[in-house]
Amino acid sequence: MGSAATDRAEQARGPGVALQPVIDLIDRVDLGYEALPRPAGLAPLSVIAAALTLSQHTGPAVLLVPLHRDILTAADFDVAALARRHAVNPAELAWMIQSEVETDLGDAVVRRLLELRDRGFLLAVDGVLAPALDRRLIADLRPDFVFLDPAVPARLHENEVAKAHLAAAVVFVARLGGRIVARGIDSKATASAVADLGVQYGVGPHLAHPLVVEPELAEPMDEVVPVAWFQRREVRVLRERGDTLRAPIEMTPLPVAGVAALDDRSFARFLVDAARTLQAEHDPKRILEIAAERLGRVMAFDRLAFFEADWERHRFRPRVLAGAGTEGLIDMEVSLNDGITGWAFGRGQPYRCADTDSHPAASTIPGTLREPESLLAIPLVAGDQRLGMLDVWRDSLDAFTEEDLERCTLLGFITAAAWSNAQMYGELERRALTDALTGLFNIRWWRDMGPRVMSQSLRTGAGVGILLLDLDHFKQVNDSAGHAAGDSVLRAVARAIRRVVRDSDYAVRYGGEEFLIVLTNSNVEGAMRVAQAFQTAIAELRAPTSEIERVTASIGVAVFPDHGPELDDVVAAADLAMYQAKREGRDRIAVAPISLRELPGDDPSDGRLS
Repeated sequence: MGSAATDRAEQARGPGVALQPVIDLIDRVDLGYEALPRPAGLAPLSVIAAALTLSQHTGPAVLLVPLHRDILTAADFDVAALARRHAVNPAELAWMIQSEVETDLGDAVVRRLLELRDRGFLLAVDGVLAPALDRRLIADLRPDFVFLDPAVPARLHENEVAKAHLAAAVVFVARLGGRIVARGIDSKATASAVADLGVQYGVGPHLAHPLVVEPELAEPMDEVVPVAWFQRREVRVLRERGDTLRAPIEMTPLPVAGVAALDDRSFARFLVDAARTLQAEHDPKRILEIAAERLGRVMAFDRLAFFEADWERHRFRPRVLAGAGTEGLIDMEVSLNDGITGWAFGRGQPYRCADTDSHPAASTIPGTLREPESLLAIPLVAGDQRLGMLDVWRDSLDAFTEEDLERCTLLGFITAAAWSNAQMYGELERRALTDALTGLFNIRWWRDMGPRVMSQSLRTGAGVGILLLDLDHFKQVNDSAGHAAGDSVLRAVARAIRRVVRDSDYAVRYGGEEFLIVLTNSNVEGAMRVAQAFQTAIAELRAPTSEIERVTASIGVAVFPDHGPELDDVVAAADLAMYQAKREGRDRIAVAPISLRELPGDDPSDGRLS
């Protein structure tokens, strides 16, 4: 980096920072941690340096660091280079700029902020008092987070105008891909008030107090925690946002069989059978398709739609559509507040609408005409999770009875329960296949996925690059600095690996300080380039102790099918090459020869190197 300002930041590390959790108001997991100066009034450069030092413990949660305007205007200060020196994953670091309506940021500052965004960092605007007044700033920066001034939630109680302003701001920010965070959440009532208007995240004493890892830094109301505390916390990983919503929407045909007329006893048996079928499914989309098909057996309707609530973007997304006239919903994204669907979702109660055209919240599906129709709007709720909505239409007025509403609600209830269970099953399955320390895949995942990778390679003829990466002298890190420092190094290396690999590649914590990288559609030359990129990324990591000058790794390279008829053979070849790199002096790359017999040296299993 070499700049004077950056060096000053490194030297002015103390005393430190507290980390204020930013909490999901709906499921109470952590989104990230905001760095607060300790003591108050600590120099901005010192706050940045102290926060980045803690970043090795906070990932994969977002670390939000205040960035003063005078720092942005300093020509010799490179915040991106400073973040690289601390091995911070840009996707886990948000730079916070203070909103001052009366003072324009200036074109130069906006350009520097946008440069940070181009490098992969996140942006946040803090202290927004009136979102309508700050729309130019928000539109220019398109920040990932908009922090409201604490006065905004305080004005919501019994103030319909303030509620309308906040609801509009939620939609405005969400349309730009951002998330609103409410400050001043001091009670359950305040949390409920902002959540009902679509705000998903909050900060305040009702949710969590600031955290410090050094007791001498604690101020009144701060909570002292060990660094291991952060790794035990469940966090919301932003790169997974919308993963469940990417599958293309397909129209589901309406049932062609006649609708059965069921008495109460027969309907109860029907519900039991439907519940068993739904609970046996673990694919959310398949659960909704089954529910639509089963509903068609006991209730006639002209159109049906299952919507998922995308809380990150504050939008409804269609998951299952059936019936003529719902085609216009395929590419339509509706706010969680819009239409009769949004109105019923906000109330959280099933609703029977005799005439959709006369309802004050009514809206029209694109490409359709306003025709007489009735609607059942069923919120899909499991526990305290609002998952989505079930809408059922008939093409006539007052066409549904109270019994129809009750039966549709009961089916919606068991559908929501099965949907929630499928989400939890998917999360548990993901955790079972993920290394808790690094967030990379684990060896169990590799045992399941390896044969699929090999089969795909044989079908397509594309090679698969295998890299075995082992950290050098890692035992010295644990012995000299302790296992907490060793864990920090492993997490930093994992972040470096994630920055290098493509979306189509896989990274596995293979065991201890060893990592397996699987490169799809690769050859030896491509695998070597990736290995060199890993060397560069790891060389930029901070040394964990003064006894260890820098973190290095030995890397073995092999390619399927060149180095073996089975993928396990190729991994073994890369493993042998990696130990060859260690024998040659470590901190280097070795490519496995085509014939394993050509590789010199004894079997590394006779005396494994570190």
